Order: sequence, then C-alpha cells, then structure tokens
Amino acid sequence: MTNEQILKKAIEKAVKGGWDNWVPEQIFKELNYANKPWVYSVIFSHDFAKAFWGNGTVYMLDCGQDYDVQWQYHLRTMVLKKDPIKYLEKFLK
Repeated sequence: MTNEQILKKAIEKAVKGGWDNWVPEQIFKELNYANKPWVYSVIFSHDFAKAFWGNGTVYMLDCGQDYDVQWQYHLRTMVLKKDPIKYLEKFLK
C-alpha cells in the first residue's frame, strides 16, 4: 500500500473506533501525504490513537509486570519509528 492509502485506511479505522475528527473525502484529497505536518498532527494525536488502537492493556515484557494502555504503548512506539505510517499499516490487516 502507498502511504496515502495507509493513511486513508487508518483514518477510516479510527472513525469506526469513535474518532470524531474525521476528514471528509474532498479535504483528504487536498491534504495529501506530502503535507507531513498535517499527517503527523493526526496520527500522533491522543484522540486518534485511542480510537485506532483502543484502551486495552498491554503486558510490558521489558518491565516484567507492568501494564500499559494499548493506545499509549503503540503511540509511544510509533513516534520512535523511522516511518510511522508503515507502523500503522501493520494494524490495518
């Protein structure tokens, strides 16, 4: 998938998850993937992450016993990735 396709599907998934800052199709076409500040402001927002990944818990193996909220764990992981859009793609299948 292209980065634009990934972003579109990720937004669709987040909307289904309750994200209410959805982007109408016409605006999405105008705000293309090249507009990285817009893209990052969407995918790195807490509201988007909550809707995309949910509030479940993740067992933190590196700590051995601590739990973390699922969306926080994935958001923190995605921020460190060289290509955060590709990280989102793993959760679209």
